[in-house]
Amino acid sequence: MKIEYSNKDHYLAYVEIIGAIVLIGFWIGWFAGILKSYAPTDEFYSFYMIFESSFPIADFWIVILLLISAFGILKNRSYGLFFAAAAGGALIFLGLIDATFNIQNGVYQHDPLSIIVNLASLLGGTFALIWFGRYFIKE
Repeated sequence: MKIEYSNKDHYLAYVEIIGAIVLIGFWIGWFAGILKSYAPTDEFYSFYMIFESSFPIADFWIVILLLISAFGILKNRSYGLFFAAAAGGALIFLGLIDATFNIQNGVYQHDPLSIIVNLASLLGGTFALIWFGRYFIKE
């Protein structure tokens, strides 16, 4: 089904594409060892690595959702809304899990990048749900 998205919606589709690229870049940097805040000799290292290693597949799922949403919005297709909402919800969920772990384990003290990642997930997901949710919620 076709839908008429605004120019701002199309700009946000490009933001979704950029977000997908940033997520892919983050994991490339992570696996290349560029973004790790702990040294292998740190007491917390192995536990933190096990936790963070659980995120790549879920983040790849978000990349897929973001790209399908962006493509749908740019092509003025209604499925873009569904995938934007799904991506927004997934971002919030993963952001909350990550932030909870980071707060409980003092990660933010050693890894300021985690604050940026968590804020981007939580704010980006919330924004996507609110922005595109207006198409779903009509009073």
